Amino acid sequence: QHRALGHGEVRTITQDEFLPECTGSSQWVAVHFYHKEFERCKIMDHHLAAIAPQHMDCKFLRMDAEKSPFFVHKLQIKTLPCLIIFQEGKAIDRLEGFAGLAIDASEPDKWHTGRLQKWISETGAIKYRVPTEELKEEMKRMGIRAKGTVWSGTSRNGFSATRYDSDDE
Repeated sequence: QHRALGHGEVRTITQDEFLPECTGSSQWVAVHFYHKEFERCKIMDHHLAAIAPQHMDCKFLRMDAEKSPFFVHKLQIKTLPCLIIFQEGKAIDRLEGFAGLAIDASEPDKWHTGRLQKWISETGAIKYRVPTEELKEEMKRMGIRAKGTVWSGTSRNGFSATRYDSDDE
């Protein structure tokens, strides 16, 4: 049912599609306003692409801010990337840039997918728990290892990959 509504992936929409997508039949919608030439927008896209398939209750969209001046003005978007969470068509929270996601303030572009999942979960749009040390150890025993920004599994013994963050608090 959710997949038919466009859940499970990050889809690019146009300004004309914005209202039907955000006020339609999905309770939770996350919209990434981006600029095609901004590196930080590409970083946000990378993390959202990892998150969307895991959280079918939320629709993940992206919209080119340069081609959407009406909504950029109406939503008072001043910083890109900008991720806005909508609940039943109403904007309830926003993440501008990478505010609060960086592990080290001297490297603001380096952060883990789980940090974004945690922020989105605090809005109520997705369900996510930061893995405990006990869970991390169990995952290691099962052959799931830290790889880049997410935990990835091995295909050994028919175990399919599950993604979790490796360095969250």
